[in-house]
Formats: sequence, C-alpha cells, structure tokens
Amino acid sequence: MVVPTIDLLNQWHATLTNAFGEQLLDDVGVLGGGSHTITDVTVTTYDSAYRYINEYGDQFGLLVVDEVHHLPAPTYQQIPEMTIAPYRLGLTATYERADDQHEVLEELLGPVVYEEDVDDLTGEYLSDYETIHLEVELTADERDQYDEEYQLYRDYVDSHEFDIWKERGYQEFLKCSSYDPQGRRALIAKQRAEEIARTAEKKLDTLDNLLKRHYDDRTIIFTANNDFAYEISQEFVIPCITHQTATEERTDLLDRFRTGEYSMLVTSQVLDEGIDVPAANVGIILSGSASKRQYAQRLGRILRPTEDCQPARLYEIIAANTKETYISQHRRQGVGSDANS
Repeated sequence: MVVPTIDLLNQWHATLTNAFGEQLLDDVGVLGGGSHTITDVTVTTYDSAYRYINEYGDQFGLLVVDEVHHLPAPTYQQIPEMTIAPYRLGLTATYERADDQHEVLEELLGPVVYEEDVDDLTGEYLSDYETIHLEVELTADERDQYDEEYQLYRDYVDSHEFDIWKERGYQEFLKCSSYDPQGRRALIAKQRAEEIARTAEKKLDTLDNLLKRHYDDRTIIFTANNDFAYEISQEFVIPCITHQTATEERTDLLDRFRTGEYSMLVTSQVLDEGIDVPAANVGIILSGSASKRQYAQRLGRILRPTEDCQPARLYEIIAANTKETYISQHRRQGVGSDANS
C-alpha cells in the first residue's frame, strides 16, 4: 500500500489493522516515518517505496497506490515499473492532471475500471451539498492598482504571444522573466495583481457575515497562501494550520476541532490532501488556484455525512472583474454541481 504522506500512512495502517489484523500472521508492516518493518501487508510512503523498490519489489503480488494522481511524477513511476505485482489498483478522487500526465497511469497500473461522480454519492455516502458563488467588488484604490499591474503584465505577455493558459506557454513566460528585466517586471506585476484580488478588503467583510451566519457550524476557511491565512487568523481569532504548523500542534488543533472545542479553522493548502480532517459542514474558499483537483479536494472536506443530515455548503468568494473570475470558472468545470451565483 503506497501513500503520499505520513498522516495517510498512519491512517491506512490503522484501517488495515482493524480490517485484517486477526487474519494476518504478522502485524501490518510500515516502511517510512522512521519505521522499517516489511510483512505480507505493508504500508509505505511514495518516497520510501521509491527508495526501496529495488529491494522489495519482488515480494508483493498486489500493489495499491492511494492518491494515484501523484504517481506520474518521473521518480514515482519507477515504483510500478520495478515491482512484479501482477495485480495493481490506483485510488483517487481527482484522477485527471492539468498536464495530462494521468494518461501514463494506464500503462503503469491499467485502465480506469470504476468511477463515480460526486453527485451520485450524495445522500447515502456523502452529504448533500450546495456550492455558492459570491463576487465582491474591489475598492476604488484596489481597482486602480489592480488594473495598472495587470495591464503591465498583459502587455508583456501579448507582445510575446505566450499561450499563457497552457503550461508550456506559462513556462516560456517564466523562462523569459529569468533574464529579461521587462519580463521580470511583468512577473512581479502579475503577482501584485493576484495579491490585490486574493486579499480584497470586501472579501473580509463578506467572510465576517458568513462566519456570523454559520457561528454554530463547523467551518474551514481556505486560502492560497500562508500570509493571508495568518491575517485572517489574527483578524477573526481563528486557529490557523499551515505547512509551518508543527505536527503536534496540528494534531491538537484538529482534535479540538473534532470535539467541537473549536468550530472554525483557517488554512492555506496543507489540509487540501493527505491529512485526516474532522467533519465540517461549511467551507469558505477565499483564494486558490485554477486546479480542479484542489477544488474537488476542498469540496471533499465538507462532504462527510453528519448526524443532523444537513446539507454542506461550499462558499467561493472572488473579486469581480479580475483574473479570479477565470480561475473560478476553470476549477469548477466538471466538479460536482454547478455553483450558484
């Protein structure tokens, strides 16, 4: 069993032990996180599997890869290539990759054999949900600054005819920005424009109204970067979890969220995947990427069924007439129900 993070390693170890512990001659093995015990059923991380696959690749008949959308990375591809396991299974809620590298998975593991749409699972397996799309206007000062910076960026991109919405075109732009002073200035302008849209003043006003409306719900607030997460944490006195949060502290915060001592959390991207997050029924996206995977993962954080059977709500707050409009449209395509305006 191959997983991307130590948290998932521990979760899968506990799950497999509970399910098969009494049927196994030996305990479920663990390879990674400081442990090195190989048994008939072993859980390992991608990194440890890559490191030791030449040593243990001939010992297993079944290879199961969780969060299999990570497997197309060049180093990780060696895991299935160097194992003799005739039976292979990949698991993921977000199969497609923006770079189309998911296409190599058929050769590495086999074709897709089972697929369910999130809407088909609601009711019995997942909570019913609604997505609510909210737009806020930039202030006059924010609008002037945004338009100035974004136009500078667009002028440079248009003059070089980069196909900026495709990965190769964006890579060409980044390459130019490394040696062309005007390209560097355009990249900085792009980053400044995005920062203005991400942290728009009226987003915080809208967030304040939503938190008051859902004061008795379990709420997770998602941002695109740590700085904005910390700003919200200080402004609204909400516990914050980022990749900088120590494991012990993160575990404590999630436990308190699970018990209801904390009803709200704010995070950047660290809770998107690979961490066991307690059930929440409200998600608020203040900023994020155009990734459909990230959007689906954030939606998934609020879809665990609850005892009261109340529908989950995912709010998306974007700055109107900015690049965020395109980003929002792109990440929502084909992911569950269409968002409401």
